[in-house]
Amino acid sequence: MSRPRSVRYATLAILMAVVLPLAGCGDRLEPAAPPDSELSGRTFTATRPAGTTVTVRFTDDGRLVAGGGCNTISGPVDTAGGRLNTSELSITEMACDPERHASDERLLAFLTGGPSWRLDGDTLVLTAGDTELVLTHEKAAPLTGTTWHLDTLIQGEVAGSTPAGVDATLVFGPDQVTVSGLCNLRGVKYSASDTTLTFEPGPTTLMACAPEIMTVEQAVTEVFDGEASYRIDGHTLTITRNGKGVRLTASG
Repeated sequence: MSRPRSVRYATLAILMAVVLPLAGCGDRLEPAAPPDSELSGRTFTATRPAGTTVTVRFTDDGRLVAGGGCNTISGPVDTAGGRLNTSELSITEMACDPERHASDERLLAFLTGGPSWRLDGDTLVLTAGDTELVLTHEKAAPLTGTTWHLDTLIQGEVAGSTPAGVDATLVFGPDQVTVSGLCNLRGVKYSASDTTLTFEPGPTTLMACAPEIMTVEQAVTEVFDGEASYRIDGHTLTITRNGKGVRLTASG
């Protein structure tokens, strides 16, 4: 488990790549957004130029969960009055690459600044000062039938991008996940519940491939061994087991 830490930010010093400049120029909160909030239970995303995704999710029990591709930001939120009022948002401490770490910190600063919000159909616009973040509500991609591209390896509190040149994909069928782009791992039988995947690994070949491919294959093999937890946030799938994990993005 990552160790959350409380943070306090007053202003957003550096604009995120996904935020657009506009044309013009607290008390401790009690829990949280009411169950009938029009944001409740919805996930909104924005894609950055680098290809990673900012996700902002409003849970049914009045919490905000957000991320920009590495760490997870979470805490109570009150959406009354057209503003995101947050109290003691926390962020996990995954040791990501510097670019993604900085992006997470900027997103945290933006959200703790109490941005105003407006909902226009499936578009959520968050505004703080001269900064605007535009996100779109997307239904969660289905686990089965989707082509999932593996882009992140998780090791305890460390998350890092897959090595350059490795393009591994997973496609979950009714009872087997098909693996492409690795070396010996081609397919694994599995069963699924709402929150867990139970893998039944079988025999594989013993070929030796490029070191970077073998590194990714070893990480996937360790996760695909028995029961693992999984979560789908919009178009992002995260699978973890015993402190290790993989994160994947749906095609399209």
